[in-house]
Amino acid sequence: MFQGIATGTDPDASSMFRSIIQHSPFGVWVVDAAGFVVFRNRSAEAMFPGQKKDGIGSQISTLLPALSVKEGKLVCRSIGSGDLENIIALPRGLGGARYCEVSLSQFLGEGGRPFNIVSLNEVTSRLRAWQALKDQEERWNLALEGSQIGVFESDLRTGKGVASDAWYQLLGICDSDGRNSDEEWRARIHPDDRAMVEAIDAECIEGRVEKSEAKFRMRGADGSWRWMRSILRVTERDSAGDAVRLLGTMIDVTSLESAQNLAKARKEGLEMLMANAPVAMAVVALDGTFILLNDACYPLFGYSPGVLEQMSFWKLSETDTLGKVKAEVDEFLTGKINASRIEERYEKPDGTIIDIAIRLSVVRHEDPQDTRLVVQMVDITEKKRLESLKDDFVATVSHELRTPLASIHGALRLLTEEVGEGRSSRVDKLLELADRNSVRLTQVVNDLLDFQKLTAGHFTVSLADVDAVGLVQQTIVDNEPFADKFNVSFAADLPDQAVLVRADPQRLKQVVTNLLSNASKFSTTGGTVRICLNTADDACTIFVENDGPGISSEFGTRIFQPFSQQAEHLTRNREGTGLGLSISKELIENMGGEIGFTSTPHVATVFWVRLPLLGDGGCAL
Repeated sequence: MFQGIATGTDPDASSMFRSIIQHSPFGVWVVDAAGFVVFRNRSAEAMFPGQKKDGIGSQISTLLPALSVKEGKLVCRSIGSGDLENIIALPRGLGGARYCEVSLSQFLGEGGRPFNIVSLNEVTSRLRAWQALKDQEERWNLALEGSQIGVFESDLRTGKGVASDAWYQLLGICDSDGRNSDEEWRARIHPDDRAMVEAIDAECIEGRVEKSEAKFRMRGADGSWRWMRSILRVTERDSAGDAVRLLGTMIDVTSLESAQNLAKARKEGLEMLMANAPVAMAVVALDGTFILLNDACYPLFGYSPGVLEQMSFWKLSETDTLGKVKAEVDEFLTGKINASRIEERYEKPDGTIIDIAIRLSVVRHEDPQDTRLVVQMVDITEKKRLESLKDDFVATVSHELRTPLASIHGALRLLTEEVGEGRSSRVDKLLELADRNSVRLTQVVNDLLDFQKLTAGHFTVSLADVDAVGLVQQTIVDNEPFADKFNVSFAADLPDQAVLVRADPQRLKQVVTNLLSNASKFSTTGGTVRICLNTADDACTIFVENDGPGISSEFGTRIFQPFSQQAEHLTRNREGTGLGLSISKELIENMGGEIGFTSTPHVATVFWVRLPLLGDGGCAL
């Protein structure tokens, strides 16, 4: 059969040709135009070890299903394209799947009869290695895609570049087939950045640095500019030492760049704010290191520029001058407070002692070492001196007025009794006016003295067990004449039994008197002031309610501050110093209690005082 298809007539040549084919490592089949096998060599036979017949006369498509004859010519149905083109799978036998690379050709035998030659080279091991490499490449691509890291390679000899899918996806390009990544880079890099990046890369290409790192802008598929950072290395050089192949990575740092720009702008804004602030300002680390400070800090602390920066905020003086500030910082670290105001006495290096008002706030960070303190400081030495002078003046004037006022008030009472009932109405009105104003002036002096003692820290309360019910009842009786002047009445709802609290009876009566007088003054004409006492949660609460204009939200924020009074049109013809509620707050807090209010304008205003309860009792509004 082989001789029938051989060309030439030389028997030796024919024998030699047959021997070469039989011993070829490749499997060879000869197939006629109808698709029948007319010859196959030993290697082809070995590809089917369990087959009994040699296959001569069989259809090639039966032996190799991937091959078929079309119009007398063999065609191959490969398992894939590209790298898998011309690769076929052998019929499954023992040992699992096997694959061969196929080569097809034709020749004419005797009489011009056409034959097809099939040459098979088994590539099972090579294909498995290629598939393993492909799988590994896909895994790497998935990892790079997930981490948003683009990988690229450049061939400097050809000017062509290849890149991973992730590299293109960073630019918003979905289809990367057939693209030259080097051309894409040159076309998309910002014109203002290209020369800089090429100069940095040249350092690496020429061998002066091991790798190059650059940050630049690239235009994405949607036309927007994205910030990228790349790292480049030379992976191959020729015999002359010239770089021929580059490998690099690229990541999108747009978000990071935006965050850094925002942080930079905020830092610059903070520095400008601090520099132009009229008070001393500093940003301090927890260990006392100055991070930022403005020019006002130097004269305040008494250190020159360049020296203060080297100091610790906690060790600016040899004496313990910032102990309160350090204690407040400890409170910050425990999360109890976020801001506070402290007054500290500070000794400058030259021995000058000043008073400083310090405002502290904390900027927290996950790492405590990065937590920062923002410190604002004002020299209040002169302010405290003036306050001391004012307090001394108030105390002196009050004491100097108190005795004469007592004498005037007593003299007026004696004069009223001496004149008797036969006095004229005019004299009666003058005496009543003088008496009322002497009482009012005495109360003003007493308020000023109380306030001066409270602010100076010289005020003390004498606590005792007090029946709150009896005290409130007596206070109501004492204040009824005052309420009558405003055509206001009192209505009390009090428990029948005693309610014991721990308080200073004289000062508690002073507080309740203040609440009753305020309620009387600011009630509507003919109105009623309601007084109630409740007990709950181990506390006794005294309520004083009245109608009237009420308290505005603006005034409510400062109602307990000294000398605070509501707008003039609301308090016209209402006498008072604006100290009563401030003094009441200090008194109640010194007794371990609380004071507060609720107000709905033109509906009702309720002031309440709460003190620790020592006995049982209660009522309800």
